[in-house]
Amino acid sequence: MANIKSWADHCSSDEESDDDRIAPPPSGLPGSTSYNHLHAPDSDDDDDDDDDDDDENYELTDQYRPTLTDHLTGHTTLLTWRPKERLRCLSILLISLFAAAAFAFVRYNNDTPSLRSRPPPGAVGVGHASYDALHSSWLEEYDARLTLYRHRVTGAEFLAFVPDVTRSGPNHSGGSGGYDPKPDKVFGVAFRTKPESSTGVPHILEHSVLCGSRKYPSRDPFAHLLKGSLQTFLNAMTYPDRTVYPVASRNRADFRNLMDVYLDAVFHPRAVEDEGWWVLRQEGWRYDVDVVDDDGLERDLSPAEDDEDGDNNHVDGKQQQRRDLAGNSDRADFEYKGVVFSEMKGAYSDPEGYLDRVTQNLLFPDNPYHFDSGGDPAIIPTLTREEFVNFHKKYYHPTNARLFVAGDESDVYHALSVADRYMSPMGYNPDSRKDSLINYQPRKFSKPVRERKPFAAAAASGEGEDGQGHMLCVTWLLNTVPLTPMMELAWIILDRLLLGKPSSPLRKALEDSNLGEETIGGGLEDELLQSTFAIGMKGVKNREDVVALEDLIMETLHKLDADGFSEDEIASSMNTIEFRLREGGGGLQGMEIFLGALSKWNYDLSPKDALVYEDSLKLMKEEIDKTGSNVFQQLIHDSLLGNNHRVVLELFPSTSLEADQLQDAKIQISRAQSKMSDAEYQSVIGEGIKLKKLQDTEETPEVIATNPALAISDIDTTPTEYPIHVEENAFKSGIQVVTHEVASSGIAYVDFGLDISMIPYEDAILLPSLISLLNEAGTVAHGTDDMSDAEFRNHIGTVTGGVYATLEIMSVKPTGSDDDSKVHPGVNMLTMLFIRGKCTVEKISDLFDVIEKVLTSINLDDSQNILQNALKSNLSSKKSNIASRGHSYVNKRIRGRYSVRSFIDEKMYGVSSLESYATVLEAVESDWGQFVLRLKKIREAILNGSRNGMLLNLTGDRSVLDAIMEKAEEFLVNGVPVDLGNPAPPTPAFRSVDHPWIASAREDMLKSNPVRDEGIVVSTQVAYVGEGGRLYDVEDTVKGSTSVVSHYLTTGYMWDVIRAKNGAYGAYSQFSSSDGIATLFTYRDPNAPEDTLDAFHAAADNILEAASSSLAQNDNAAITTAIIGTVGGLDGSALSAKDAGWVALIRYLRGESALCRQRWRKEVLESSLDEFVDYAQRLKSWKTPSVAIVASQSAFDEMERDVSLFKAQ
Repeated sequence: MANIKSWADHCSSDEESDDDRIAPPPSGLPGSTSYNHLHAPDSDDDDDDDDDDDDENYELTDQYRPTLTDHLTGHTTLLTWRPKERLRCLSILLISLFAAAAFAFVRYNNDTPSLRSRPPPGAVGVGHASYDALHSSWLEEYDARLTLYRHRVTGAEFLAFVPDVTRSGPNHSGGSGGYDPKPDKVFGVAFRTKPESSTGVPHILEHSVLCGSRKYPSRDPFAHLLKGSLQTFLNAMTYPDRTVYPVASRNRADFRNLMDVYLDAVFHPRAVEDEGWWVLRQEGWRYDVDVVDDDGLERDLSPAEDDEDGDNNHVDGKQQQRRDLAGNSDRADFEYKGVVFSEMKGAYSDPEGYLDRVTQNLLFPDNPYHFDSGGDPAIIPTLTREEFVNFHKKYYHPTNARLFVAGDESDVYHALSVADRYMSPMGYNPDSRKDSLINYQPRKFSKPVRERKPFAAAAASGEGEDGQGHMLCVTWLLNTVPLTPMMELAWIILDRLLLGKPSSPLRKALEDSNLGEETIGGGLEDELLQSTFAIGMKGVKNREDVVALEDLIMETLHKLDADGFSEDEIASSMNTIEFRLREGGGGLQGMEIFLGALSKWNYDLSPKDALVYEDSLKLMKEEIDKTGSNVFQQLIHDSLLGNNHRVVLELFPSTSLEADQLQDAKIQISRAQSKMSDAEYQSVIGEGIKLKKLQDTEETPEVIATNPALAISDIDTTPTEYPIHVEENAFKSGIQVVTHEVASSGIAYVDFGLDISMIPYEDAILLPSLISLLNEAGTVAHGTDDMSDAEFRNHIGTVTGGVYATLEIMSVKPTGSDDDSKVHPGVNMLTMLFIRGKCTVEKISDLFDVIEKVLTSINLDDSQNILQNALKSNLSSKKSNIASRGHSYVNKRIRGRYSVRSFIDEKMYGVSSLESYATVLEAVESDWGQFVLRLKKIREAILNGSRNGMLLNLTGDRSVLDAIMEKAEEFLVNGVPVDLGNPAPPTPAFRSVDHPWIASAREDMLKSNPVRDEGIVVSTQVAYVGEGGRLYDVEDTVKGSTSVVSHYLTTGYMWDVIRAKNGAYGAYSQFSSSDGIATLFTYRDPNAPEDTLDAFHAAADNILEAASSSLAQNDNAAITTAIIGTVGGLDGSALSAKDAGWVALIRYLRGESALCRQRWRKEVLESSLDEFVDYAQRLKSWKTPSVAIVASQSAFDEMERDVSLFKAQ
C-alpha cells in the first residue's frame, strides 16, 4: 500500500498535523530516503504544530498563494529513510493497497481492464506504434484511465494516467462558481539505481545529469528552467534504490520543453563526457584551494604555461611563485567543496538524520540499503570519475527506465513519441535491468543488534559528555516477501493506532513517562522493497533512562498484544485512513500517482496495485467485523515482539566530537595531499583554477539560446481568482459567513474563526499552549458526556476527516489601500483563532458539534501532562530545527528587527520562541493551578468576544454548501456562546486602527531584538548565513518588478556564485513588498560566514554590471526569462478545493483586491532594465543592514566580524 501512511500522517491537516513548511524552494518528496536536486527547504520550514508558518508567506508579496508550489519547486533535499527529511506538502498520496505477490511481466500481460464502470467517451488508452499496451483499466478511485506500455525496442516501461476532467472527482480540477484552473501536466522518468558503496554516486549523478546535455549544452539548463519557466514542479530525487526525475507544468508548451530537457539530460548528459569533467567537481566533491593570501591579494597557483610563441624564458613573479610551490613542500591548504558534499555534511550534522542512517546500515547488512545513496561525507571524497561514469552507463539505460505522463490524450501521445526518439537508438540492454535488482534482506538476527554512537552536541553550561540529550530508537525489519494487500493496509492502520495521535497508546506511554522530550522514529516506513517500523525518543537524560525507555517500549507492546484496541480506536483510525484516500489532492495529483506507483513498479510489481484501494478497504472491514482487534494484535505479536531482526541504537551527546570531526577531515585531506606527487598536486591546482575560470566565464549567447524558452505571449495576462461570497450578519447571528463554491468531491470544508485581539500582548506566548490543548485534550461536560483525550480524539476521527485549531496572524492593508502596493507601517493586522475541519455531507452536524466542543468544552484542568508533553516536544523539535533548517530562523530573526509584525512572528515561532517555550514550561511545572486559570481567562475572553469578530468560512460543491447552510444556522445562532447580559464591545476595524499588541510589541522589539549582528551557536558542520535590511520606506510604492529582480537574484547570482561556485546547498533572495525588507540567506553553507557575507555584498554590483551587458542583450532576453519564472511562481499549481477556499479567504481578510493583483501582474510583465538598476542601487545602499548566522562555535571563533552570540541548544 505504497506509503499511504506517510502521506496520510504528514500531509494532512488534522488535529495533530505537523505543518512542515519551507519557503523559497522545498524539501524532498515523500517517503523514504531521498535527496533532491535543487536547493533546500524553504525559509518557512518549521515543524511545530502551532507554528503560523503560512503567515510569513502572506507578507512577501501582494499576491498571496499558499506555499504548495514553494514546497514543490526547486528543492534539493534527500528523500531520506525517515520522515524528517520528506517533502510533506503534497496532498495525500492516494496510494496503494494491492501488494502484488506475482512477477510483474506475467501480471501485466494477464491483467484485464476493470469492468466495474463504463469509461466516459474519450477516456480510452492511447495507441502508439512504438509501444505495446500491457495493461489498461479505468480507475474508479480517480475517474481516470491508467495504461501501462512497454517500448518495443528497449523494453522501457511507460505509465500513462489520463483523468476525466469532465467528471467531478478527486482528480478533477474544474469546478463551479468560475473556478476552473488547468490541471497540472506531469512527466517523469525513474531509474532503479542500486548503491554499492556510500560514495553518494547515485545522488551526485542525480545533480550532475542536469548540468548540460547533448542537445542543451549550457552549463545548467536546469537552472535556466528555474529562472524562466512556468513549471509547477521541477526537481529530481535520489531514494535508497531509485533516482527520479519529475516535472510538471500547466502550460502545454512549457511542459513539452521540460520533458525534452529532462529526457536529454538523463540519456545524454555532458557530465559523463570528457567535456563535462568539471561537473563532478562542482556538484560532487573537489579539493578547493584558497587563492587569496593573508594580505588579501589573489594568489595564482596554476601551473606554469608556455607563452603563445613557445618562448618560456621570461618568468614573471606569479609564474615563479607557481614554480616555487611545485618544487617544495610548502603546498597550499586544501579543503573539500561540492554541492552534494555540503548537503550531506548538513544532513550528517542532524542527529536524527544520523541516527536514521546508522540504523539503516545496521538493519540491512546484506542488501543495498546498507549503503547511503546520498553519500557519507567521510566517503564521498573516495568517489572516482571512472566510478561516476560507469554508474551512469550501468543504470541510466532505457531498459532500466520507468517513464510516466499525466495529462490528456495528446499529452500522452506526445510523451510517447518524444521518449521513443530518445530511447530507440540506445537499443535493448537486459543487463541494466537485471543488475539493478534489489534483493530482500533476510530476517536473520538471532538477537537484536545493539549499538552506541556519539553525536556532536554544542557545549552548554552544566552539561558534560553524558549530559541531557541521549537518543534511543528501536527499529524492526517487517517483511522479507511482498505483503498481502490486507496486511499492507493493516500495518498502516496499526501505525495510526500506535502513534497517530498524542493519545495513541504507544506514543502516550512514551510521552507520559518523562523519560525523554519527544518521540522519534516515524513509525511505519513502507515505500521501499521492505517495510520497517521505528520508535524511540530524544532528550533522554542518561543511560539508565535509555534502558528504561527500551523496556517501556517492549512492555507497552506486550500489553497491547494482550489487550488489543477498542472498537472506537479502530473505527477512528479506519475512518481517518479512508477519508484521506478518498479526499484527493490538487493539481499535482499526477505527481502523487507517479511517486506512489513507483513503490511497487520499481520492484517489477504492478504499478496499478500501488494505486487502487477499494477492494482492500472492503476486505479489511470484513476482517475487523469478524475478529475485531485480533489482526493488529497478531502483527504486534509476530512482527514486533517475536522479531529479533531489529536494531536498538543509542546516540549520546559529545561536546568534543565536532572538533574531532574537523580534525579528522583535515587529516584525511593532508594524507591525500601527502601522497600526491608534485605533478598530481599541480594537476589539482590547475583543475581548480580551470573550474573557477569556467564558472566565472559567461556563456555565449549562442549557447544560452539552446535552452528552451517561452515568450511573454505564452503567459496568461490575468491572475487566477477564486470564488468568494460574503454574507454579513448571516441568519441575524452577527457573524459573517464566507462561502466558496468549488468542486470538492462531496467533502465539506469548514473553518470557524474568532478574533483574539482582546488577549493582552504579554499573554500572547500562552496562545500556542491553548491551541495544543484544543488539539489534544479531552472534554468536560460535568456529566456522562465527559470524554478523555483518547475518547474525544477517537470520536473526531470517526465522524470527521479531521479537526484542528490554529493561530493565524496576518498583516492587513490599511483602509483605502486595497488597490495599492505601498509599504505599510505594519500596525494593521488580524489575530484570529481558527478551528478548521472537514467531513462528508452526512456528517456536517457532527462536525459542527465537534467544533463547538473544541471551543467550549476542552478539559483544561486535567491536562497538565498533555501540555507538558507538547511543550517538551515542541521545544526539542525547535532546537533541532534551528540546527538543521537554520535558514528559516535567520530569515525570521532579521525580519523581526525591522517590522513589528515580523517581530511578533519571530517571537512566537523563531529563535526567540525557545525562551518563550521554556518560560511557559517552567510555569506549567511549577504552578499548574495558576497557569490553568490564565488559560481559562484567555478562552473565556475569546468566547465572549464580539460576534462581528467571528466568521464561518465554507468551501465545497453547490450541493455541499446547501447542506452546510441548513446546519450552519443552528450552530451560529445557538452553538456559538454569547453573553446577552453583557455583550462585548464591537471588534475594531483593524484596517483602520492599530492592533492592540503593536505598542507593547514595538517596545519589546527594541529591547530584545534590536538591529545588530547576531550569531546563534549550534553543533553543525555547515552554516546558515543571512543578511537583510530595508529597501523601501513606509509609504513608498513598490512595483511588481521587485519580485522579478528578487527571482533573478535567487536563480542567477545566488545560484551561480554561492551554490555552484562556493558549494552551498541553497542560496536565496527574498523581498517582502508589504514591509520593504529584503534578505539574502544560505542553506547548508560550507563556507566561512564572512566569505558568504562578502558574496552577498557583491550581489548588487553583479546586477549593475549585468545591466550594461547580459541584461541588455538580445532584446532584454534575460529580463524576459526572469519575468516568466516570476509569473510561474505567482500562478503555481492548481489548488485543491480546500486550498482554493482558504486562499480566497486570506486575500479577502488582508484587504487585497483583484485590481491590485491584476496591476501587480501587469507590472511584473512590464519589468524593465531601469527597474533592475533601481533595485540594485537600493540593495547596494540598503538601510541599516544586519546579519544573523547559525553556525558552530568554531566558525564564530574564526570570524573577525563582531557578532552577539547566544546558544540555541
